[in-house]
Amino acid sequence: MNAAKYSNDAVTGNLSAVLMDRFYRRVFDLYKRSFSGLVSKPTYITRMSHDALDMRRSREQVASIERTHGISLAGKRVLEVGAGLGLTVAVARLEFGAESFGIEPSAEEYDGSLQIARDLLTTCGLPPDAIVSGVGENLPFESASFDAVISSNVLEHVRDPAAVIRESIRVLRPGGILHFVVPNYGSWWEGHYGVLWLPHMPRWAARWYVRMLGRDPAFLDTLQFIHYGWLARIVRQHRDQVDVLGYGAELWEQRVRTLDFAEYHTLHKVKAILRVLHRMGLITLVLKLGRALHWETPLVLVLRKR
Repeated sequence: MNAAKYSNDAVTGNLSAVLMDRFYRRVFDLYKRSFSGLVSKPTYITRMSHDALDMRRSREQVASIERTHGISLAGKRVLEVGAGLGLTVAVARLEFGAESFGIEPSAEEYDGSLQIARDLLTTCGLPPDAIVSGVGENLPFESASFDAVISSNVLEHVRDPAAVIRESIRVLRPGGILHFVVPNYGSWWEGHYGVLWLPHMPRWAARWYVRMLGRDPAFLDTLQFIHYGWLARIVRQHRDQVDVLGYGAELWEQRVRTLDFAEYHTLHKVKAILRVLHRMGLITLVLKLGRALHWETPLVLVLRKR
């Protein structure tokens, strides 16, 4: 299968159908093992599986990175930390012309995703070894070897988030960008469980809370409760190497004002809550408090290496 065949929307649409047909059951079984204790309805696993194989989602992610940084990734070496099923790596190559790679653990929380990712790349006509087995705390790449390091909803799952940030900065070339999307546990939303959240809730209270909602609290033990203050402190340790371009506050405010965001997984619940706040005339107050207390969710850490 020639990757050049998939350079337009019509053909990548056909490829999406192929991927859904070939990989849906494997992804569903993987997510059922990993997430069945988190969701309130079994149908959410079905929705998660469809979302994970939706090329439009990865396309939006890569396009958002280009817009945020005002660059094209064509011809750039891009590393995705926590490549998951490998779809973003595939889309970055097929549709954006990037020389993209990913790293994914082979025997961690998402046991099985590495092999799916490699099989998915093969199906797309791409080299399966573009997804490397490993962890973000010890990237198996030379220093200054990538133009961009990206990650989406992964940092909260790693053992040492500070080490992942340090390693990601190390492998960036001068002028390279880092773009990490991270859930904010200083906000009012927890996306894994799809529930309202008390900002900065301590772990013991969080376990009681999700158990009260009928969910399995064991998953919380795998999460890092990252928030703006923690992330800013870690980034300050690298202030001699990087310029901080933002933490996602502007994007969050734009989405809250316009409700212009996709409803993947349980985000339809967030949009419904925001609609109520709009009708009550409370959005201006929410935004004012959110700016002061850093409720932006997710956090979008954007750095440029000097």
